[in-house]
Amino acid sequence: MVMTDVPAKIVYERPEALDPRVTHYCPGCTHGVAHRLIAEVLDEMGETGNTIGVASVGCSVFAYNYFNIDFVEA
Repeated sequence: MVMTDVPAKIVYERPEALDPRVTHYCPGCTHGVAHRLIAEVLDEMGETGNTIGVASVGCSVFAYNYFNIDFVEA
């Protein structure tokens, strides 16, 4: 089988709870991975509209820019 005969398969879709903008985190930082995992769980549980995030201090303070949920700052 030639590789071009293999149909393309979607292996990742951005969760709806995650805003489509590019994050400011440093390469290799796992904040983006944590955001994706949290957003996936919120989508799976259907709790996006019932969730309030708390942005901590430091580089993660801008988390409110990356989620489609309400946020407050700590």
